[in-house]
Amino acid sequence: MAYQRRRAGVPLPPTQDGRLRRVLRSRWTWTLLAVGLLCCWCGRDAYLTVTAPLAQSDQTTIPGLNDDALRLAAKYAALTLVPLTLLFLLADRFRPQRLVIWLIALLWGGLVAVDLSLNLNDWVGARLAVVDQVGGTLQSRVAIYVAPFVEESTKATVIFLIAFLDRGRITSRLSGVVLAGLSAVGFAFTENIVYYARVIVYGSYTESAGDVQAALIQIVKMRGLYTCFGHPLFTMMTGLGVAVAVRQRSKLVRVLAPVAGFLLAALSHMLFNFVASLADQSVAVRMYIFAALPLVAGAVLLVVTSCLAQGRLIRDRLTDYVVMGWLPATYPALFGRLRTRGWALAMSLWHGSFWATWRLQRAVTELAHLRDGVTRGLVDQGGLGREHELIGRIRQARSQRAIENPGGLRPYLWRRRGEKIGYPGPLDSAAPLASPGLGAGSPRSTAVDPRWGPPA
Repeated sequence: MAYQRRRAGVPLPPTQDGRLRRVLRSRWTWTLLAVGLLCCWCGRDAYLTVTAPLAQSDQTTIPGLNDDALRLAAKYAALTLVPLTLLFLLADRFRPQRLVIWLIALLWGGLVAVDLSLNLNDWVGARLAVVDQVGGTLQSRVAIYVAPFVEESTKATVIFLIAFLDRGRITSRLSGVVLAGLSAVGFAFTENIVYYARVIVYGSYTESAGDVQAALIQIVKMRGLYTCFGHPLFTMMTGLGVAVAVRQRSKLVRVLAPVAGFLLAALSHMLFNFVASLADQSVAVRMYIFAALPLVAGAVLLVVTSCLAQGRLIRDRLTDYVVMGWLPATYPALFGRLRTRGWALAMSLWHGSFWATWRLQRAVTELAHLRDGVTRGLVDQGGLGREHELIGRIRQARSQRAIENPGGLRPYLWRRRGEKIGYPGPLDSAAPLASPGLGAGSPRSTAVDPRWGPPA
């Protein structure tokens, strides 16, 4: 049974071990530890690289970045990191990933991907440094022909890592987009720190640099505001390809979808760097208005439609369980709308248990996605035991004062002594999962309180 569940990408049944033992046995604990150690090493290596002085061919030396410049640059770079990270986390609402997975994606992009890209770009740039009649073109060649492929591959590696460890974590297009976006946001944050710090250091050591603060504000506006969508937009294409691959049975699609997503991301990145490096200002402005902004609008539309598709998927798959008599008929409508789920969580702070409501929504969503995997042919007999476990979690959460239907509930500042706060009654834990004697979605009643009566 354990082998079948692993092969189907279904979590193993819960054990009776203590919390500490479960944490130590979790694959994500050790993955986070390994990624954390790798991030520390890559962060140190990147720091030593950018702070080391750079010797020029004319016997001059360009000073490296200093700590004061890096700290000031980090403050400006955080102005882009925080809002973009929050936007991606808010987009992942129906089935949010574990905090550890979000953290792995963000740290990988901000430290590992940056250090790998920095070293690979420098190494390939040294191979391209040939003597020719056109000076000053090495940096442009690296930015156009090398950096897009190197950076997109290093940023997207974490998506393949997560899919390899647990492909059940990527349940929709939205999952791949969010993980790719977080990795890219972390990459852009660290890269912006380096660019901003270089402006500060260059202005400090060069008399002809002019107004350093004005130059810094200009590059912050350009990289942190006008083109802040660049890295997330490109890496989202690879994440979308991986998400499509893990949700299809066709081996051809599983191979071609990630490759197509990566190539589209790299070529788009290449075009962006070409316009930024070689095109004149008028061409760059036209490309920005007629190419870049429509792509951003399309990405936003994709995220919105993916959220709506998640709601439809949950409603359709929960309807299957309603027809079988496993769940009440109200569940598809209650758990297929974000505003209803959000209001239930908010009202649970007054009228029930917040954590029980959270666990109820989590279990219902897991059940819907499991059913989707079964209908797609991605999950075989290994998912049957998981269905029973999730139904048991739903019953347990309802018995712990979880709010499933927030209709009519309102927050309050105080209530009269002795006033009881109602909540939906639990499903009968002794009843079988399928109830032949009940119709599809037949209502279940609770005991009648003899004090109830018509209003006076």
